[in-house]
Amino acid sequence: MAEFCACASEDEVLAPVFAHMGTPLIRHVEAVTDFWCRKLLGELLPSSDLLNVHQSVHTSHPIDDCHVERWLALWQDSVDATFVGPAADRAKALAVHIAHSMRTHLSG
Repeated sequence: MAEFCACASEDEVLAPVFAHMGTPLIRHVEAVTDFWCRKLLGELLPSSDLLNVHQSVHTSHPIDDCHVERWLALWQDSVDATFVGPAADRAKALAVHIAHSMRTHLSG
């Protein structure tokens, strides 16, 4: 997860969004890692409201379809490069759902 977030934070499309995040990258990595562990592995970890974080960033740096599509493409490439099997398929399918939800919630 740290490698994916580092790649995304340096991506020419996504870097400006990360610059407006307001928290150190490591804290974001921890929150996102916990989220995916809960969703994919059923681990009982503390929950953070990642949508709220993205809405907060959206107010200072709008997150639009190009950002969501780039995140989704990077995520799917990262999963494909690292994992195979049902969990990888679930991770990619969940990311598509998250991208749709993010578009819906951020566009108002």
